[in-house]
Amino acid sequence: MPLEEAEQQINLWLQLAHEAYGDRQIPRALHYFHLALDYAEEKGQDRQVAVLCRDLGFVYAREDSLKKALVLLEQGLAIPDAELSIRIGLLANKASVLARLGAYRAALSLLEESSSLIRSTCGDFAEAPGELVHSYAAIVRMAEDLRRVVDLLDMGVREDRIQVDIKRHDPPWSRGKH
Repeated sequence: MPLEEAEQQINLWLQLAHEAYGDRQIPRALHYFHLALDYAEEKGQDRQVAVLCRDLGFVYAREDSLKKALVLLEQGLAIPDAELSIRIGLLANKASVLARLGAYRAALSLLEESSSLIRSTCGDFAEAPGELVHSYAAIVRMAEDLRRVVDLLDMGVREDRIQVDIKRHDPPWSRGKH
């Protein structure tokens, strides 16, 4: 199968996965995500693998399968030269998972890395895509919240005395009927 056909097949499965997730058909969404990911890996489609790791990692995180989410997000981050928006999504999703696992400093570090990456790439945001500007704003808000948590921990407040509510920012494809 030519490369273009492989990419079309992956995109079709990805679209079906997104639609199923938007309709809260989780087993069906996972089925299509895994079909697409396995095929993308088989065909050496690194960009698609990174996208699938980002999106499937998000789904696993939302479904409270945090370890599965971390494995996928780390796999996506290991892909060199991923597009900025994909890398930012992977970093932000991993930070969210780490925060939910109580690794606040590591999560904050990833958020700071991603916001710095956006600033260094986009400068004054005049030419940045709207989606990236929105992501930057969400990342900065989450980093501020986590910075407060880390400050409390540094002051000696016990972790079990701190309640952290991670605000979730859904990607556009996940905004279905739920």
